[in-house]
Amino acid sequence: MSHLKFRALFLGIATTIVLFCVATSFAKDESSRSSSRTTEGPQKSRFSLNQYLVGQPQFTLPFHLFNGHMLIDGAVNGRAGKFLFDTGTEFPFFLNNHFLSLSKDSLVGRGHTGSGQEMVLYRQDAPVLRIDIADQIHFENMPTQIHTDWGFLEQAYSIPSFLGSIGHGFNQNYLFVIDYDAQTIVFYAQNQKKSALTYVINPARVVSTLKFTPTGVDGKMPEVELHIGNEAITAFFDTGNQGSLELTQTVKNSLEKQGYLSLLSSEYAYGIREPNTRATLKGLHYDSHLLNDANHLFFKIGSKNRLGLGFNFMKNYVTVWDYKHQTLTLLKP
Repeated sequence: MSHLKFRALFLGIATTIVLFCVATSFAKDESSRSSSRTTEGPQKSRFSLNQYLVGQPQFTLPFHLFNGHMLIDGAVNGRAGKFLFDTGTEFPFFLNNHFLSLSKDSLVGRGHTGSGQEMVLYRQDAPVLRIDIADQIHFENMPTQIHTDWGFLEQAYSIPSFLGSIGHGFNQNYLFVIDYDAQTIVFYAQNQKKSALTYVINPARVVSTLKFTPTGVDGKMPEVELHIGNEAITAFFDTGNQGSLELTQTVKNSLEKQGYLSLLSSEYAYGIREPNTRATLKGLHYDSHLLNDANHLFFKIGSKNRLGLGFNFMKNYVTVWDYKHQTLTLLKP
């Protein structure tokens, strides 16, 4: 595995995907999809439930934690394996044709992961007969599922039975709570009365409630403006990203001078030899709320100021994701 670049583990699908045959709104019937959704800017999101809402008003999915990524037991057409829970992927299920037998009936598009791996997307016209998640959630006869070759991730994780990812098209139907200590995600269906969900958040545990802008395809990526020193920075939350930071040279110099940014070079990352620069940001604020330091951020100089908050930040909190009301609440563990 020494030749495998660590950046392969940044799994969110980048904004460069060009969709030929399928739009990405899963609130509509699959047959009514348009053919040209290519941009990922801020979304004027009209929340609506889709066909991936299940009957249970509440359920809990346990997960395994591997290098900051969330892996959930499951099966596709009876083949057992693990799903990646990735909020940065727009599809409800993004299956792995390197492990599963899936037909390449239609070319959907080409794109890249957040780390640069090319992905060619196909659609199988025949329904996937059954998808099981953690022996709790079951779907049958699922039409027109999207799939790609996830072989690079199988190699990176040494998981030959990788099923694919569970993404925004599924989780948008729920208010969901991620607890990295307990290694659970608790889902609450958004078709319940608001009063039925008020007990989910204990006000005594709230550190901050972040009002986010939904960006990306179908509003999959929550973005929030944070402040550090006298600088503003756009932060996005993504379970497929351990933590990343891009700064312009000017802002980098400013934050270092103010003592808010420190950088450390390393030859290794998560068991792989791959030279990298890690950043630590201190003094992050949302409104008047001081947030935890953002540590172990993979750093680069670029043309924008963007902070990817994934496992290394969110592990400090229990996080409550609510796409319906566009809030992400940080709770004390």
